[in-house]
Amino acid sequence: MTAMATRIPQEFIDEVTSKTNIVDVISKYVQLKKSGKNLFGLCPFHEERTPSFSVAEDKQIFHCFSCGRGGNVYKFIMEMENKTFPEAVIEVAQMGNISVPDQYEASNTQYQNSDSQTLLKMYADAAKLYSHILTKTENGTPAMKYLKNRELSDDLIQTFGIGYAPNNNNLLLQFFKDRDINEDILRKSGLFAENQEGELFDRFRDRVMIPITDESGNIIAFSGRILDKAASTAKYMNSPETEIFNKGKTLFNLNNAKKEIREKGNVILFEGFMDVISAYKAGVTNGVASMGTSLTDQQLYVLSRLTDKINVCYDGDDPGVEATYRALTQLTDERFTYGVISIPDKKDPDEYIRSEGFEKFQNLANNGVQTPIAFILNYFKRNYNLNNEHDQLEFLNQSLHEIVKLQSPVEIDMYVGKVADEMHVSKEAINKELDALRRQIKIQELANNYKDVQQKAVAAVTSTVKPKYNRLEKSERYLLYWAINFPEVRINLKGEGFKFVHQNYQRIFDALLSYVEQDDIDDDEINVSDFMNVLDNDDKNLLAELEMMNMPDEYNDQEIDDYINNIKNSDLETQLAEINEQLKKAAMVGDNKLQMELVKQLVDVRRILSN
Repeated sequence: MTAMATRIPQEFIDEVTSKTNIVDVISKYVQLKKSGKNLFGLCPFHEERTPSFSVAEDKQIFHCFSCGRGGNVYKFIMEMENKTFPEAVIEVAQMGNISVPDQYEASNTQYQNSDSQTLLKMYADAAKLYSHILTKTENGTPAMKYLKNRELSDDLIQTFGIGYAPNNNNLLLQFFKDRDINEDILRKSGLFAENQEGELFDRFRDRVMIPITDESGNIIAFSGRILDKAASTAKYMNSPETEIFNKGKTLFNLNNAKKEIREKGNVILFEGFMDVISAYKAGVTNGVASMGTSLTDQQLYVLSRLTDKINVCYDGDDPGVEATYRALTQLTDERFTYGVISIPDKKDPDEYIRSEGFEKFQNLANNGVQTPIAFILNYFKRNYNLNNEHDQLEFLNQSLHEIVKLQSPVEIDMYVGKVADEMHVSKEAINKELDALRRQIKIQELANNYKDVQQKAVAAVTSTVKPKYNRLEKSERYLLYWAINFPEVRINLKGEGFKFVHQNYQRIFDALLSYVEQDDIDDDEINVSDFMNVLDNDDKNLLAELEMMNMPDEYNDQEIDDYINNIKNSDLETQLAEINEQLKKAAMVGDNKLQMELVKQLVDVRRILSN
């Protein structure tokens, strides 16, 4: 991880905290919706279908009820972007346009021990080198000419960090060897291949280099586009998977596009990286591309945090239309609605933008979105001769299997009308066929539902749900909550020399007592978000969980006394459980003398407890 040039003073952290709303920061990563007092969304740290990730704007904290992660705005950025606390403070400051003094900026001059951090640094350095070669050396002239022919401006080249890897076997290899990067890391990096003798050489040669970033903007891979069209090698070459690059999780341009995706309410899925860049050039900046032929569950999950609408914009030629149809048959995730942006004249998006101009493409992207069913019916029509009876029936059968999936009566009526017109038959005849198909599907669903009900009944009988917390831990949780939020509870516990049984609750309580002793802290009203900065990660998670409990506004004294007694008597209750266990064993072996002694102990412990 990067080291800081100068330690960030508390005053600057306080300034950033006071000027930052956690909701604004988290909204850049998660689609949040108000529910009751808090905001909820899909957790960015694990996959889930039902939102359990909660943000409390009044307390400036977040907590996931499912995976247990929680904390303040800095903890969110640390977890989300794998940053240190000082780096997270700077990141949050920059998000809020708060000027960061130069001496607090992260210093990137040192490689660190962590392999992942070293690889991130290597990819950042490789991107700078490729960019320098493209823009500042004669070696880059042919690549620059290619990019200018594709009408990419200097600003666009800079925005996407595009560079050039010259036709040299060991330029990058020597670059990193001069920086004392060991061979094991060089092999892990994915930047090099090896020959039959096991010697490393540069993987990318004579290619325009397009950096691939993660959601936070860190460069984690490259896609290299060959310049020599006659070369007998793949037009595009992507980095292999590494510790930092998983192609199933990565979406090209997501970092640049996510703000626009949220604002426009949809994402455009392109086939190639150059299509994304060309669309960006044309002012359509909510585009991404996947690393493979179809979106993975992980990629869909990332997108579901930002939007619920995916528009597919592939090439308009025959292979592109086939790819669009395949994509629509695979995009069945019910969290999304889908659309298709069809490029006219069998062009790809880049060709269309260059021939028709920015405005026409913007209009197509914003106003030319077809429904999937409209695209699919046209796709079927391409494959059949509707003057032939056999083809007519096949077209009808396939069309009905798509129309039956629709929910809207208006939409169903509209597409039944289109198919009726295509086949020169009445809508009534098509609707009869549709009703017959619905009955078939209903019978199949009933059979499947019966199996599901039986399986669930068996599962219900065999599963037993244990309560999450016993009486002792519930008492500790509630007592600590009141101690954080009411100074008199805190002072009372401190005066008694009170101790929690579980170390995690005691750690937070000790940290709380130290925190309120600081000169500039208002003891009457703890700022939970600020208090979190002095806790370690696990304790931040626990504190966020406690603060998100559904608690009344006030406590009563009897309740506090009960919690204290439950905790103080927990040793006695443990003794009771142990004595009962020993009694069972004594009874099993028939040891009457031991049983008598244990019963006496049991009576003594119960008497103390009752007092």
